[in-house]
Amino acid sequence: MSAVPPPDPTDDPLPDLVRGLRGHLPLDRLRAARHLGRLGWLARDALPALRAALADDDPRVREAVAQAVGQMGPGALPAIAGMLAHQDKYVRRHAVWAIGRLGPAARPVLADLCAALRDPDPRTGSGAAQALGNLGAGGADAVPALTEAMRGTNIVLCRLAAKALSQIGPPALAALVAHLQHSDPFVRGEAALALGWMGAPARSAVPLLAAAVRGPRSRDGRPLDYTPPPVRSRAPDDDPDESPTPTHTPAPTASGTPEETCRVHAAQALGRIGPPAAAALDDLWEAAQTGPDAVRRAALHAVKQIQGT
Repeated sequence: MSAVPPPDPTDDPLPDLVRGLRGHLPLDRLRAARHLGRLGWLARDALPALRAALADDDPRVREAVAQAVGQMGPGALPAIAGMLAHQDKYVRRHAVWAIGRLGPAARPVLADLCAALRDPDPRTGSGAAQALGNLGAGGADAVPALTEAMRGTNIVLCRLAAKALSQIGPPALAALVAHLQHSDPFVRGEAALALGWMGAPARSAVPLLAAAVRGPRSRDGRPLDYTPPPVRSRAPDDDPDESPTPTHTPAPTASGTPEETCRVHAAQALGRIGPPAAAALDDLWEAAQTGPDAVRRAALHAVKQIQGT
């Protein structure tokens, strides 16, 4: 049997691609960065050249270089994290997106991601929240930073931070429950939504979720957004005192005021918690009879989920 010939060193594309990164024409540098990105971790020997190319004068080249570094995986994590401090927001965006794809393997850069939550670029901050959520339980140390992010003015970041807290799980439960008492109904609603994503492990939130379903009250005890229940025809043998039996209703999407949306999200959360939320049934029945349409539908749907009907 003939011996296998040694690989031809001229088949290695990296030297030419590294030279391309330093070319005079932006188009040549752009092509080289994109080719290196397609090679992923196989191009790891080009990482020093790529890091230097992050200072390229052409923004298209910088973005392509950032994307190439981000495609190298866990082995390039220090270089990816270093991009979070870059002056180009597109480079920072690629950094958080790349870290987010690594999941729990990105745990060593948790502190960098927490700092990125405060990035002036909204997409970078949102990407950081998603990346922290992808850490799962390993992101427990990020709970204070995510809690603070929920209280900011960026509503997308608020929702993604709440989602991240739900992915972290029990270590974040107390923070989400506390947010059910926030003065801003949008924050309360996002906390309720996140608790619903947690499901049964969020059972300790049932009393506050029930209060959120009830909504703000007038002095006579009625919900401030009270609307009379619809008139329903009744067969002669119906019991007028019997509670209405919930029929199949799809999970609603809230589109009203922030307070109404909060009540919908709270009802949905109780439904997802399931039977452990049985203590909230009275409040759900009341909401199903007196609330705005979206709240009524959400409450009825939650009753079905809790009762298993």
